[in-house]
Amino acid sequence: MKKAFTLVVLIVTPTMAFAQGTVVLQNQTGLVEQWRGISDSTLVNTPQNGGYVELICAPAGTALVNPLFTSVPGGQFANYSSLAGFVAANPGWSFAQGNPAPAIIGFGAGLFNGGMLTIPGIPPGGPAEYMIIGWTGAYTTFEAAYSAYASDPSSSFIGISAIDYIAKTGDPTSTPPGTAVSLRPTFTGITFAPPIPEPPSFALAGLGLAALLVLRHRR
Repeated sequence: MKKAFTLVVLIVTPTMAFAQGTVVLQNQTGLVEQWRGISDSTLVNTPQNGGYVELICAPAGTALVNPLFTSVPGGQFANYSSLAGFVAANPGWSFAQGNPAPAIIGFGAGLFNGGMLTIPGIPPGGPAEYMIIGWTGAYTTFEAAYSAYASDPSSSFIGISAIDYIAKTGDPTSTPPGTAVSLRPTFTGITFAPPIPEPPSFALAGLGLAALLVLRHRR
């Protein structure tokens, strides 16, 4: 009897240790929108199959110390050229795991349904904070989209949602197993916009302008 109990403990303990909260990556009223064009900030729903989204999560209360974007006059620029670098710079945040990521905006214009995902570091049924990062175009990774818009701003728009909160994730360890919790009620939307030059570009432009002014003054 003692051996049987030990065997049960050995089987159940790892299962509980690796069990984590689950969610369904989908939206409804919080839509995916984008600028109409490179110089037109009118917002329209991102067309069906017109882009991708990826879920980044953390335990409730985790700070985001290094943002993906920095706001400057006229817009924002990306601080990271890869999502792996962005996540590594923010302890506690991680990629959701499960179905192939990222998820295509394919459920309809402005809508996605990426299926069930597991949130690392979140206990079954526990609360979590999350944000969604996305981009337009046929690029299947953030890195490819970033590279494209860095060379041609009209090729892909990029965006990140606000940090949203889910009070209870799905609990796969309950009896019967709990279903994954949809993000539909809590996701507040995301906007894709074109990039702007990075600060070094602004600095170089400013130095160039200053040099021209000095030369003109000397003449």
